[in-house]
Amino acid sequence: MEQEALIIEELHHKYDNHKNSDWILKSINLKIASGEFLGLLGPSGCGKTTLLRLIAGFDYPSKGKIILNDREISNRHKILSPEKRKIGMVFQDYALFPHLTVLENAMFGLKDKKNKSRLDFLLKIVGLDKFINRYPHELSGGQKQRLAIARALAPGSNFILLDEPFCSLDMHVKLKLRGELPNILRSCNSSGLMVTHDPGEAMSICNKVAVMNEGEIHQIDTPLKLLERPKTLFVSSFILGNNILTLKKEKNTYSCCLGEIKNSYLKNKKNIKFISISPRFISIKRSKEGKAMIASKEFLGEYFIYKVSINGETLRVRTNINNNFNIGDYCSLNIAKESFFFVYPGAHKIFI
Repeated sequence: MEQEALIIEELHHKYDNHKNSDWILKSINLKIASGEFLGLLGPSGCGKTTLLRLIAGFDYPSKGKIILNDREISNRHKILSPEKRKIGMVFQDYALFPHLTVLENAMFGLKDKKNKSRLDFLLKIVGLDKFINRYPHELSGGQKQRLAIARALAPGSNFILLDEPFCSLDMHVKLKLRGELPNILRSCNSSGLMVTHDPGEAMSICNKVAVMNEGEIHQIDTPLKLLERPKTLFVSSFILGNNILTLKKEKNTYSCCLGEIKNSYLKNKKNIKFISISPRFISIKRSKEGKAMIASKEFLGEYFIYKVSINGETLRVRTNINNNFNIGDYCSLNIAKESFFFVYPGAHKIFI
């Protein structure tokens, strides 16, 4: 049976005790297996950092409990202090001591300063073993973040929390370091939770991803399952970048701003309300009589992303660079052939 490194049960939190104040976190249930790296993904203000603070021990939860390595470390009545949790923390601004060398920074949390075997191992893994006498201002951004990771793991921590660890790095360094991070954690037999608002970041390196919005977790799954079956409209929109369109029931069929949806699955369904479709599965054609109009365009190297207004809704449409429209052009939109979309409620996948 797989051992759990972290268990969160029915966690609720608010920053005051007023009955009418809003919950920052609502019914959070989460498990991270030993050796697992989980991404906590959601937009700014959704409660990610609050959950991180509760796991770290900086705040009391209003309800529920947190269990780390079979030990209850937090509930509404008591919390184990942060320094006793053996949790490593990595912050987006590195939080290094400018007056200490690489070696001194990495050693900071060690109780036994003489036993440096784990520290030597970590500095070699993160590629800083040849820079131990340098100071933080003499390091690149990527090297600073590697040092922050080594310092978090040095005291023997087998669980690590990372708060937007790559947001201050340029794209090249970010891609390199995030590719290294899972290997670093595996080498130390550590589990981890990474907070991020970047779907690409979480999906590319995490074993599982918990998608969060407005204080609630919508879905916890592997990256592949999130793509194949997004359970809620929010997951579909935030993870896949899909358009969410309202459906109208018309006798035995449904229609939306893209036209009639013909599919046998929908024939006898009465409660389908929305369609979720990728920008790449909407075909666009120039048409003076078209009901759609180009509202904005964005050039992304290999393709354009257009924002198109039609019947009071705004859709994102992706085309190749040969399909060049100008803002204000009229066009017609249709669901592309050999494509698919999801309908909600139910998250059923329909192929065209």
